[in-house]
Amino acid sequence: MKADKTLFSGLGKKDRRALARELARLEREEAARRRRRNRIVRRTSLAVVGVAILSVGTVTIVSALEPAPTLGPLNMASDGIQLSGDGKTITAATTAALEAGAAPETSTLDTSDGILHLVVYADYGSADSAKFDATNGSTILSWVTSGNATLELHPVALDNSVNQNYSQRAANTVACVADASPDSVPAVNTALAAAQSTAGDAGLAATDLVTLVQKAGVSDKGVADCITSGAFNDWVKDATARARASVPNSDVSALKTAPLVLVNGKAYTGALDDASAFTSFVQSVYAPGATAPATEAPVE
Repeated sequence: MKADKTLFSGLGKKDRRALARELARLEREEAARRRRRNRIVRRTSLAVVGVAILSVGTVTIVSALEPAPTLGPLNMASDGIQLSGDGKTITAATTAALEAGAAPETSTLDTSDGILHLVVYADYGSADSAKFDATNGSTILSWVTSGNATLELHPVALDNSVNQNYSQRAANTVACVADASPDSVPAVNTALAAAQSTAGDAGLAATDLVTLVQKAGVSDKGVADCITSGAFNDWVKDATARARASVPNSDVSALKTAPLVLVNGKAYTGALDDASAFTSFVQSVYAPGATAPATEAPVE
């Protein structure tokens, strides 16, 4: 509060001094009130900022502690990769990556199209899966190449407590290939099945899995990094759990053992190392009384 000179006009010297002291007192009191208000505003602002920083810090810490959402691999939205042929080559269907927590997109089974539809759930740590592939793998690929059949391949890991999680690591390898080089999956599948019998109790090491896919024709460094980092390990766990709970387009309710081989939705229950038994089953499902699709040279 500043003194107005008109206030002093007509006043004696003593009165002017008294008035000046009073005005000074009022000014001090007003300044003190301003300081108190400013301190309250500053404290309140600091408290609000502190709460905001604490909230952001808490969210950041919690976010850091929470695992990042895991996407599935590209081209496996059904939890499997779909393969078909044109008479010369096998081509994989392309799909978007499955979002974390999302349900897979069930493939449509249309048995009226005159084509054989095969679905295989394979565990690369399983001797039975390897046995079936060694006996029937090249025949199945020849049917797919010719265009007489489609194949949907599901890599799974039914037992992660043995072989240093090799089933999971091998399934992750297929997922890595499907994600970056999907047309190479048949060759990698064949190589993994062939390696099972000599992989030892611990299975192939990550570096050996990288070498395997490179020999199968996949030289992408991103695939190698994906394999060694186990990028799709969580997806393998989730996909396996989903298969354990339900197998779509099938006459079996859930996946219990590997391999599970479906022919137009019907599960093959014959001997895994008997090519004739499998061919007979295919004939009975595909076209009763007819012959199975012609066998062509295996696809490398």
